[in-house]
Amino acid sequence: MELQQSPLYAKYIRALGWKIIRIGSVRMFYKHILLAGGLLKIQRPRHLPPVGQLVPILTEYRIRTVAIEPHPKENLTTYKRWCTGIAKYCKVVRSSYQPTKTILIDITAPEDKIFSRFTDSKRRAVRKAIKNCITVEESGDIRNLIKIKNKSSGAFGFITTFGIDRFWPIMAPKYATVVLAYTDTHKRVGGILLVFWEKTAYYWIAGATKHGKKVFAPTLLVWEALKVAKRRGAKQFDFVGVWDERKANHHHDWLGFTRFKEGFGGVPFYYPLY
Repeated sequence: MELQQSPLYAKYIRALGWKIIRIGSVRMFYKHILLAGGLLKIQRPRHLPPVGQLVPILTEYRIRTVAIEPHPKENLTTYKRWCTGIAKYCKVVRSSYQPTKTILIDITAPEDKIFSRFTDSKRRAVRKAIKNCITVEESGDIRNLIKIKNKSSGAFGFITTFGIDRFWPIMAPKYATVVLAYTDTHKRVGGILLVFWEKTAYYWIAGATKHGKKVFAPTLLVWEALKVAKRRGAKQFDFVGVWDERKANHHHDWLGFTRFKEGFGGVPFYYPLY
């Protein structure tokens, strides 16, 4: 089951003011958008909801738009036929709310093997961070990471952490943890929110101060996060999103952190684009 179809994620979406509608095992998220009408989001369902069962819901909630993101294993022909059927009753949006490409790291190997897959520059960066007396610890306080992320993202940094204060108590401590980087004076200079679901650790959000970046804290944080994920029993580490060359005109601002993520020995994973 994809994280977006999990009961915990549904609880989070409900906390953001959306209504959860289910057809069988498929969880769908409904909200009335001012001026735009009813919106129904269906994110990566393992099985598409039958058109015959969905149509009465569209009518009941006066849904004008259905936004659908297919499961990675969805059949193209079946998916296109489903979209054509629903398009008779409302507008179908196939734009992705979730990133369409990510990087996955296999963390089943021993730690030294995982480290050896880093690029030379990333291995050097880890060593430089340690030489600069940067240490990493797990934390149970999401507020510290939110402060770092907001500050590092500029004037509108608060947008990047919207909803995290509601996400955290739903997921932590069993399904989420925070790892924070500190200087030798115990000043926080970076952090990562890790989320765990079905043997996958997700690099959910991350941030670092200017000084943290200068002393290579982000690289050490990823290395330590990989070790935390491995101890938690995860089999793979998902960087959640990177720039997708199939959509070359979109998200140019992602190129910087994409290059950063590419240095840790993972492999690209593509979600279907239809």
